Amino acid sequence: MNKIKIIGLILILTLLLTAATSESINVEEAPAYSWIQGSWVGDGFGGYSEELWSPPGLDGKVMGTYRHYNADSSLNFYEFFVLDEEGLYLKHFNPDMTGWEEKGDYLTFKMISFDDKTIELKGLKYEYLPPDSMNIYLKMKTKDGGVRTEVFHMKRK
Repeated sequence: MNKIKIIGLILILTLLLTAATSESINVEEAPAYSWIQGSWVGDGFGGYSEELWSPPGLDGKVMGTYRHYNADSSLNFYEFFVLDEEGLYLKHFNPDMTGWEEKGDYLTFKMISFDDKTIELKGLKYEYLPPDSMNIYLKMKTKDGGVRTEVFHMKRK
């Protein structure tokens, strides 16, 4: 092969590789719940909360992390989660990164509905308050068999 054919082949391969790896979701194709992406801080569980949400990936899924600090600023726990049209899948971790759930287990919050301001899951609701606030409502079982709702007031960081 001569040099011109080799250079041409390299150029075509480079263009094909660039096109394949730079694919992204069109804004019109992004899930309605993509408003949640970004960095959020606020209260909850009597301490300080931080959440980070990625933009939707090529598969439309949004991944996130949560970190909770006690009132005395000591780290309490972490979470890792994935959100899609089916629901939210979540794992908890202690400050030393040991998991709360067994290795292959995770919590699931089944999707009820979502739109450009609300994500309603079974036991969990995210409510967007434009332009930079969000409330999170988490239903939790109490020791006496009842249910209480923990409310987190978050601001976009």
